[in-house]
Amino acid sequence: MMMMLMKKTKTINFLLMVLLVAACSVEISDATPTHSPASVAASAVGTVAATSPATPANSPAWIDYDLTGQLIFTQGAKGIEKFDLATGERQTIFKPLENAWLTAATVAPDGKRIVMSYAPSPPPGQIQLGYTGLYIIPADGSAEPLPLLERADVQESFFTPIWSPDGKYLYYAHFIPIRGDSGTNFKYTVERMVFPDGQPEVLVENGIWPRLSPDGSKLAYLSFDPQTFANDLYIADPDGKDAKSVIPSGTFAAVDAHVFSPDGSMILFSAVGEGPANSLSWIDRLLGVQIAEASANAHNVPSDWWRISLNGGKPERLTKIYDTGMYASFSPGGKAVIFLAASGMYVMYPDGSGLLHMFNADGLGTVEWIP
Repeated sequence: MMMMLMKKTKTINFLLMVLLVAACSVEISDATPTHSPASVAASAVGTVAATSPATPANSPAWIDYDLTGQLIFTQGAKGIEKFDLATGERQTIFKPLENAWLTAATVAPDGKRIVMSYAPSPPPGQIQLGYTGLYIIPADGSAEPLPLLERADVQESFFTPIWSPDGKYLYYAHFIPIRGDSGTNFKYTVERMVFPDGQPEVLVENGIWPRLSPDGSKLAYLSFDPQTFANDLYIADPDGKDAKSVIPSGTFAAVDAHVFSPDGSMILFSAVGEGPANSLSWIDRLLGVQIAEASANAHNVPSDWWRISLNGGKPERLTKIYDTGMYASFSPGGKAVIFLAASGMYVMYPDGSGLLHMFNADGLGTVEWIP
């Protein structure tokens, strides 16, 4: 989830320390959890070879879900992968160079290009701090990344990019250091630019994590208080105006990973519900930091999927997997949800039923379902 219990006196120095620790690849846990959540039947858990297509004799466990299309997902140092849902074949599209940093990728609506949050390898002898710019590559990975939106400040960062459905705009979050006589402060904004060379346009002050509705008529984002680190889920017009809170403030200790249903009537989101709110902060998850588990059965990061109707009503809990690093994508027809978490890739139906662990993951990241 997107928040840890933090003191109000925390400053930009703490965030920079987190960036430094994560970028230096200091291991907080020995390994990503590989156990399946208690709510997933053991007989339903399936894995697939990294590059071998499925045959009738070794068909993937999710074959009964009638899944079609492909997934594009990121896995930290492993880069960007394409995953064929029909065959189970996985293909690496882009692999970062050693000591480079990759946190997110989004595929253009025409399927021809990918924009990613990426920090190239620093010069020899320098430390990778994980401040990302926006870079673009062909969707087939046939060319090296080219800068699309570069940092003007060494401590600046652009992250969580997402396309508008018509491909006209690229939305993203912007981390901005503010230097003054009293030291360095910071702020976050949600911005967009006309692709490929438009000027950045600030839509939301103190906001992060933009997601667009399938018809492009609504923008969902998280408000972010730089003093308390509190966040709330909002929807607004695509230009950021007429913002409204989706969930009453304080309902959850933290929310994130929101995504619209295909018809735009609901939002699926990850939240800290019951139990202590000791999940990873958004910056930790963005940078791939993981929390160590006390034991194989200890769920010390109580994050789960919920959904809420935008026509009114209360949040409805969908899962009880107590995981972290959530990021979801609906199938084009809306019949299924694929999501990436610390313990792997999953598929479920939109009401949370039929939850199936597909394979283990090698890092936190983003996932998009493409035709």
